[in-house]
Amino acid sequence: MKNAQYNSKDVKNTCESKLRINFRDGKEYNGWFEYSGRKICRITIPKGRKFLPKGTYSSMARQLKLTVNQFDELLDCPLTFDRYAKIVS
Repeated sequence: MKNAQYNSKDVKNTCESKLRINFRDGKEYNGWFEYSGRKICRITIPKGRKFLPKGTYSSMARQLKLTVNQFDELLDCPLTFDRYAKIVS
């Protein structure tokens, strides 16, 4: 678990660029991962540039239907859009 390496802004930027998630702005950032015209999963990211507690980090992984190790890979770059789509489809 690499929650101490990443902050909220890092996770949001990765989700926008790699997973093509568009976030709605409110108290928190909320966005849907869509694939083939279907909404697959929703992720909520806290605002700010603070480092993420373990519980929040693992919760975001579950929201994206990933294990914590797969979520680490997503943030570290080995996990691509196509590979992610195969995991959640």
